[in-house]
Amino acid sequence: MNKHLTTLLASMLVTFVLGSVHAFSVFIVPLEKLLVLPRSEISLIYSFALVGITLAVLMGYRIYSLLPSWWLVLLTCLVAAAGLLLAAKATSWWLFFLGYSVAFGLSNGIGYGFSLQLVGRVMPEIKGFAMGSVTAAYAVGSIAFARIFAWRIELVSLESALLAIALALIGFGSLAAIMLRVAGARYGAPPVDIDPDDAVVNRRKVAQFWIAYMASVFAGLMAIGHAAGIALSKNASTELATVAAITIGIGSALGGFLAGWLVDRWPVNRFLVGLPLLSAFALLAITAAHSAPVVVALLSLVGLAYGSIIAIYPVAIADTFGERGPQAYGQVFIAWGFAGLVAPWCAGLVYDLSNGYGLAMLIAAAIAIGSAISAGLFRLGKPA
Repeated sequence: MNKHLTTLLASMLVTFVLGSVHAFSVFIVPLEKLLVLPRSEISLIYSFALVGITLAVLMGYRIYSLLPSWWLVLLTCLVAAAGLLLAAKATSWWLFFLGYSVAFGLSNGIGYGFSLQLVGRVMPEIKGFAMGSVTAAYAVGSIAFARIFAWRIELVSLESALLAIALALIGFGSLAAIMLRVAGARYGAPPVDIDPDDAVVNRRKVAQFWIAYMASVFAGLMAIGHAAGIALSKNASTELATVAAITIGIGSALGGFLAGWLVDRWPVNRFLVGLPLLSAFALLAITAAHSAPVVVALLSLVGLAYGSIIAIYPVAIADTFGERGPQAYGQVFIAWGFAGLVAPWCAGLVYDLSNGYGLAMLIAAAIAIGSAISAGLFRLGKPA
């Protein structure tokens, strides 16, 4: 049990530091000034980082067994740190893209996907809690680093903020690798009768998960990518806008822990239908709200729903597909990447055209409602 706990804590350390990717909204205004580009183009940096994460999760199951767990974690964090060092020195959109979106994004996806699947295998008896804790730690990272980034940008520079997270990746990644080595954590190989390249996975069920998952995370990814900007558009101060980026992460973290604990006890379908409806309600309320503090509180509600959703779906997929769970999760996770590419960019484009986020919130709310309908019709989470 102690070894299992050590593995869980090490995995949470990894996702904690990698969760800094979701504090990107703090970078938007400084990058606009540095690169002299419109918000829609700056938003694409974050969107492409999410695409990189998606591709890594999609293909990750092929490499999880190739290296010892501690080696894989250490190399992942070192590559991520190298990408951020390149971004810190970037003077053009393309250099920032290569460092942040490509190197950091791809390694982020490997680290996140591996940590999630590792604890699910090591702790199958409390899979919901373990996987929920790993996703929640990812959200906690966005909270902590949003504040660190804002502080470093204000006191020093954008470059200093990027260097800070690079150093954190090296330190936390090394510590997590040592813990995994001590725990003797092993991902393990699939049973000999399971061919990783076999496409027998129920494609209809994957498609059903894909549609519902994409629509359910759309709102959260849009709000996370523009939390500070949304608050500023509602006349929030710069300090309150930073708080918005932090509170949406707090909501996401709480959602991950809470949903991970509850899904071991309640039917998963209740969450797959109810959580997107909660997102839609919060988004519509943000559109109508005129008080900046109220908007910040509602953003935390969007974060709560999002954190719960990303904790619930891996468990539902693992329960549905069994040993093929990691492969199926990679395929479904493409939906997260699609939403990650489209949602932040869409919000940035709407802002450039209308100088506000109202229409973007309405679009995201409608898509969230579509997710609830889809999950209700397809009755996701039942064995295939």
